[in-house]
Amino acid sequence: MTTLEILLLSGAAFCTSALTAVVGAGGGTALIAIMLQVMSSAAAIPVHGVVQLASNTTRVYLLWRYMAWPVIFRFAALMPLGVWLGLELFQGLPTEAIQILIGCFVLISLAARQIGKWRESDVPLWAFFPIGFVTGALNMVVGVIAPILGVLVIRKDLSKEAMVGTLGFFGFLGNLLKIAGFSLIGFSFIEFGPTMLLMVPAAIIGTRVGRSVLAKMDERYFLLGFRIMLVGLALKLIAVDGLGFALSG
Repeated sequence: MTTLEILLLSGAAFCTSALTAVVGAGGGTALIAIMLQVMSSAAAIPVHGVVQLASNTTRVYLLWRYMAWPVIFRFAALMPLGVWLGLELFQGLPTEAIQILIGCFVLISLAARQIGKWRESDVPLWAFFPIGFVTGALNMVVGVIAPILGVLVIRKDLSKEAMVGTLGFFGFLGNLLKIAGFSLIGFSFIEFGPTMLLMVPAAIIGTRVGRSVLAKMDERYFLLGFRIMLVGLALKLIAVDGLGFALSG
């Protein structure tokens, strides 16, 4: 990679990490889309995992006291098994089809939660056991699944800090396991050392900047912005990453 490309990716890591720290999701998806412009998908997904691990670790540190531990413990229980399944079975599946399914799921979930009794209901805690399993598997294929988790973590009993912090822990665990998984199948992270050495600090600084903005944001505006971001990500997954890439290919 050229010096200019590395600097551009570092700037993108700063901006997207700040975005994620403010609204909880969106930055990771935007970052991997940018990385795919200058890197192959085989390299972008694991390197993206390292950068996001730094960003999510910082977010977890800054929002530790807001974590929704009952949700996190259930989510984490089966996630390693899902990562193993993703490595074993899903690496050969068309990524575009999975991205379209994820995008449709996000839109349907957001719409359903505005209808009748579902409007006031939260995802039951037991459901985070299978959610963690499925997340682990999909994370090895698509690279970013925050749009799904963003919908599921919207709960009446969670503040904006708790939502962003809990999503950060989801990302921390998912990216940690992703890095371990790609290491086991022989991916060489050292080859992309210079790129990661610049992108990781940029992501950490961006997360700190975004955390300052989150603290000053009104709860109502946060939820509105959060839902708008999820809709935008879902449409991008369907129209650009899924259908657009498949048709161009």
